[in-house]
Amino acid sequence: MVDRVGGVGGLGPIREIGDKQKKVEKSKGKEKVDSLVPSRKAEVEKVLEEAKKVPDIREELVQEIKKAIESGNYVVNVEEIARKLLRGG
Repeated sequence: MVDRVGGVGGLGPIREIGDKQKKVEKSKGKEKVDSLVPSRKAEVEKVLEEAKKVPDIREELVQEIKKAIESGNYVVNVEEIARKLLRGG
């Protein structure tokens, strides 16, 4: 059973942002908190623009995997896949 935020699902960063905003409210006033929102929005927009530049299909990797399958050298590590599934990533 998960009994804290930040366990399953990785909600830790959300809590950190909230904590930072509370500290700013206490130390410098409400105006500073409001100014954080637009800057975060700009950061997110920049990251999204960069993500759009990445191709949907990584042709180099696809070709490498195809060659490995054709030559019989492609090995699936089922233990590693199971471990990643259980960890959630």
